[in-house]
Amino acid sequence: MLGLVIGIASLAVAWEAYKADRRDAADSVQLAGIANDLARKVSQGWEAEAKVRGLDEDGSLTVSWQQAPAGLTEPWASICAAAENWPTGGAPNRDEWAADSAGLGGAGAERITEVFSKQVPTHRLVVLGREGAGKSVLLVQLLRKLLALRGQNSEQPVPVLLSLASWNPVEEGDLFAWMDRRLSIDYELLGLAAPAPDGSISRARALLNDRRILPLLDGFDEIKQGFRMEALRRINAALLAGQGIVLACRTEDYQNALSYEPADSGTRPLPLAQAAGIELQDLDVETVRAHLCAGASDDFLSQLWRPVMEELSDATRPVTLALRTPLMASLAADIYSIRPGEAVAGRPSPVDLIIDPATGTPRTRAEVEDQLLAGFVPSAYDPGRPGATRWTAEEAERSLRFLAGHLRDNVSGTTDIEWWNLRRAVPRVIHAVVIGMPFWVAIAVATPLAIASSAPAWLVATAGVVTAGWVLGTLYAFLEPKPEPAARIRVSWPSAAMVVAISCFAAYREDVGTGVLILPVAVVIVFLGFGRKATQDADTVVAMDPLSLLERDRKTARTIILGPPLLGLIGIAGLLIFGLVTQGPAAFAGASAELPLTEVALTTLGLVGLSLYGGLAVAFRHTASPALTITCWYLALRRKAPRNIMSFLVEAHQQHAVLRRVGAVYQFRHLDLQRHLADRQ
Repeated sequence: MLGLVIGIASLAVAWEAYKADRRDAADSVQLAGIANDLARKVSQGWEAEAKVRGLDEDGSLTVSWQQAPAGLTEPWASICAAAENWPTGGAPNRDEWAADSAGLGGAGAERITEVFSKQVPTHRLVVLGREGAGKSVLLVQLLRKLLALRGQNSEQPVPVLLSLASWNPVEEGDLFAWMDRRLSIDYELLGLAAPAPDGSISRARALLNDRRILPLLDGFDEIKQGFRMEALRRINAALLAGQGIVLACRTEDYQNALSYEPADSGTRPLPLAQAAGIELQDLDVETVRAHLCAGASDDFLSQLWRPVMEELSDATRPVTLALRTPLMASLAADIYSIRPGEAVAGRPSPVDLIIDPATGTPRTRAEVEDQLLAGFVPSAYDPGRPGATRWTAEEAERSLRFLAGHLRDNVSGTTDIEWWNLRRAVPRVIHAVVIGMPFWVAIAVATPLAIASSAPAWLVATAGVVTAGWVLGTLYAFLEPKPEPAARIRVSWPSAAMVVAISCFAAYREDVGTGVLILPVAVVIVFLGFGRKATQDADTVVAMDPLSLLERDRKTARTIILGPPLLGLIGIAGLLIFGLVTQGPAAFAGASAELPLTEVALTTLGLVGLSLYGGLAVAFRHTASPALTITCWYLALRRKAPRNIMSFLVEAHQQHAVLRRVGAVYQFRHLDLQRHLADRQ
């Protein structure tokens, strides 16, 4: 009863202290400062990503666009009228508003920034285009330019690029709730409580509600087919008056979303509310020629591309039709161009795009595109390329095929490679067996020894506790692990002091033995009350890349696993000191005579092992990294992926540009590449 009263009081004190800490930390930071910190981190992240993707290199492709096809946006007069009725009045200078949607055409990063920030009255834009047209790259260029403009006026919202592939509008209908969750993963401190008086919501949600974030939503076409019309409704319902937005989608999929109507629906599908629209155009032939022959000043390189150049003279040729998208033109340049210092022998020839070398027959457009997609990974991991690589082209392609198949089969076809969801590629029984393995061994060894030595009652009881712990832990492991990376936690010094205080109080009221018995209860109570307190020691927004997110989760897992035994050892040390101070060596003389030292040591080890196992089970349930460790070993033994899969992902992104990074997740360079690899899985 005494332990129960103390435990309840400890939990109440811990909860009040936790809430007070969150309020104090939140009140000290204002939304404007958080928005400025967020803008700096977004800018730093995308500058690094632009360097990896080579967006600023000479010879990078420039896309052009025209107004969106009729019927895919609201009338221009309605857009202007909506902006005039908003409290913010829309784009600041009405003289710069476009006269009609036909005036939104243009090309290049500077022009898209002008169109969005000045000529579209509502700052709402739909970017359409066919597959590989360059929509994602255009959004990145727009984001970087808007961040530069925000440096001159910090009152402007912070542009943030988010992929809609992970949003299920049916299960998670609130767009802002989904954005809140994604932003809290990508930027660590956005998940904490907002400044007063909005302390009941996160900082991310407060920024969204205050229109301090401009969402650039990429991959609307990657939402599961059949859910896109519902997604449009949810987006329109979430948008606030004066809220800007950019939405990118394939033209055909956007048209289908507006024409699809379930039988039980009594409403007409509506486009993105008060939004203008543009459609990206195919590259002109001269742009393709210049891109393929960039740097080809000597006769050898010019001769290398001459057959393809001749084919490009005819607009109806399969090669011409295929290479007029930025994706395919970039793949062709990556695969067949020979850079300074690279070996010439053994390299593929651009003629393979025209004639199939195996059959000698001309290729169709689909075959040209498939040839480019199939040749990209071997080219990226070609040992003749500058820079060392830890994996051969065969190993890399096998691993990438597995990842593409995993996205298709295990996570509903999303494009986001989330390390915390790789566990879905492993049967859950594997996780349960691995988590329970230490106690299988312990029981197998301890049971025969106990029977052979006519074990005393205390040992039988310990074996029963261990067995029950294994059964409960195994069942616990069968539960779904944490679906997202864990937040940072720590075991604070007050928690250790509380463990010692509870145990010493029991020893003072009864004896040292009672203090030892109550020690596990004290550890559990205090760990639940204090040990899971989130840290509040940072004032700036920290951008989380996949590796730093994994390291944070691992630190949290180590804290959960080592916290209980560490608190227990501190409690034992406190009891020893308490006994020596109050009673001297006589406090332990009688106990040592009744209980041999070896049994004391075995009991202590058993309790420590049990607490470690309990911490492991809790960590498996509340963090994502333990499941990833099991997953990596399983996939490596099955020869599906490298054991250090995170190093593979980092290299595929930074060195080979097979993957791209968006926030805290990786994605394939293009959806068509992902689908091509998944089909070959």
